[in-house]
Amino acid sequence: MVTGMETRIRLGVAGFGRRGRSLYGLATRSFRAEAAAICDSDEASLRTAKQEYPDAVLFPNLDRMLDEVKLDAILVETPATSHAELCCKALARNIHVMSDVPAVATMAEAQELWRAQQSSRAFYMFGANPNMWGFVDAAVDLVKQGKLGEPYYMEAEYIHDVRSLFEATPWRQTYESIRYCTHSLGPLLRLIDEDLEWVSCFDTGSHINQQAGQHDAMVAIFRTRSNVVVRLLTCFINNYPACGHGYRVHGTKGYFERQPGCEGSGPAKTLYYSTECHEKKALHEIAVGETPKEAGEKSADGHGGADYALLHRFLTAIRDGLPSPISLREGLRMTLPGIAAVESARLGGQLVRIRYPWSDTTAEATNESSQGTGR
Repeated sequence: MVTGMETRIRLGVAGFGRRGRSLYGLATRSFRAEAAAICDSDEASLRTAKQEYPDAVLFPNLDRMLDEVKLDAILVETPATSHAELCCKALARNIHVMSDVPAVATMAEAQELWRAQQSSRAFYMFGANPNMWGFVDAAVDLVKQGKLGEPYYMEAEYIHDVRSLFEATPWRQTYESIRYCTHSLGPLLRLIDEDLEWVSCFDTGSHINQQAGQHDAMVAIFRTRSNVVVRLLTCFINNYPACGHGYRVHGTKGYFERQPGCEGSGPAKTLYYSTECHEKKALHEIAVGETPKEAGEKSADGHGGADYALLHRFLTAIRDGLPSPISLREGLRMTLPGIAAVESARLGGQLVRIRYPWSDTTAEATNESSQGTGR
């Protein structure tokens, strides 16, 4: 265990593209982590790494880096389809890991990663930066205080035209957008204790580019065992003039909404109404945005300060011997619904069971036998 705030954590990074470079710089600059090793299969990225971190050891192969350099922790910032394998390798060597989203690409990978975490002395942290946003904490506080009551229906939208990223990250061109559900589901799942258990999803296919295998938009309806319903729209090829994360929560005693900002329609807003607080049925604005409490003036350091908060919690947990700030279980709760949604979309919207490594098979059988009958 690395202890003491003055102890420098020997940090590696797998993937030195735009995201990996940004997080690694933030970790070494703001938290005094030691830039020990950098891995990337791209020669140009390694040349950039050499210029910025002349004392770090560079590798084109992760196994060599993990075997040849003594690391305390590693950031996994590779394409979305490769996270699980790299995290398993780090955990097998008892190296703490913070993985970018999503956690896995298949259910088989989820099982493998779950076993790797169970047998490792290191911890896995899921790098879900939206979970750090200040307005998400505000929603969690409203639920804890009883001002929203019990959430029973929630919505999220992630509308982002990513066509400008196709050349640098070609995997995005045919990546089903609903797989990238963690930015949306993470904040909502903080408000309920249940896992999402069923999903029906539809895919628009490609209307804009008219390219086989592309997905303009995908919409999924999820349901928990107690009939909490979540609707999610992910739209990654579109003509929306901004990048928008929207959230809406209907509770038995109130309502919460995060409106994304957009040119021509004003800045983002956080709004709520509660039967416990307000006499008049109207939305009231809360003066809270994306910036997490620990970010402060660091709000410019990635996603409104969320990247700063992620690294702060990750490195503090390592130094102080604390549990993972966002555990693998939490990461899989956010990730696996998207994999099931892809299956549903391929089946034309058919209802699909969402399975988890910790699922109770007896409970599953009982639930499946009463599917669609209510509580």
